[in-house]
Amino acid sequence: MMSEQHYLALDIGGSAVKYGIISQSGEITLKGSYPSPKTNIEDFWQQFEQHLLPLARQHQVFGLAISAPGSVDCDSSVIYGHSALRYLHGPNFRQEFQDRYQLDCEIENDANCAALAELWHSNINDDFCLLVIGSGVGGATVIDGKVHHGKHLHGAEFGYMFVGVDDEGKPVNISGCAATRSLVQNTAKLLGLQEEQLNGKKVFELAEAGDKGVQTVIDKWYQMLAYGIYNVQYCVDPDRIIIGGAISSRPDLLDRIEEKLDQIFSENPYSSIRPQLSVCEAGNDANLIGALYHYLQRQE
Repeated sequence: MMSEQHYLALDIGGSAVKYGIISQSGEITLKGSYPSPKTNIEDFWQQFEQHLLPLARQHQVFGLAISAPGSVDCDSSVIYGHSALRYLHGPNFRQEFQDRYQLDCEIENDANCAALAELWHSNINDDFCLLVIGSGVGGATVIDGKVHHGKHLHGAEFGYMFVGVDDEGKPVNISGCAATRSLVQNTAKLLGLQEEQLNGKKVFELAEAGDKGVQTVIDKWYQMLAYGIYNVQYCVDPDRIIIGGAISSRPDLLDRIEEKLDQIFSENPYSSIRPQLSVCEAGNDANLIGALYHYLQRQE
């Protein structure tokens, strides 16, 4: 009996590159991470050769599946748009990996990968939208079992949606007020701390310890997130909306969002389509798993 083929999957993020050796059936047999190179593409190749090329050869992987930020053209393997890692935008990654390391490569946007993992592991037959809550708000839309990329590769970039204005009258988008980073920024400002002294987990711990000011910040954060979810429902009209990102592990997340949706619908009696919410089942490995699913689909 032949053993399963294995693949190397990368999830390139602004702070870390996560990786995994994954079987063809989607089982992760080894995983780890290292800090993302910050400055140029040559550092990226050097880190890959140091951390991952030996693993790829040791496990005799059949290909490389990549989850990346930005507007990814799956056909050309070029990343357009903007991200925290500017050097990612421009190279043809499929050709580069083939030329440098003789590795077949496929690449897809990180939020789309998370949606594909949900599609693969959860056997979802519904049309759905995914909101990934992290340092920004990413998104994906799956219709009839396929990711909708959009004409300009910006399909489901929900983080760009404006949901209000700030104290100076400037528009604020979802990423600016409903991402984990904005929660940390607003709490740090309230407490007179540096952002580096906090993270999302610490913010919720402060509220649970009885800090009413921090609880107010969190309450407004939930409200803005609910506005974004409402807008997605009425713009795309999916069967369900799935919440991803580390915040999705909070047991009270959906209950708090539902409370804010109750308020929205009570104030808007003509709105009758209520979002059906759930959280990602693939968890923190979703981008790696979805990257492989994308690779396998492209190789069929």
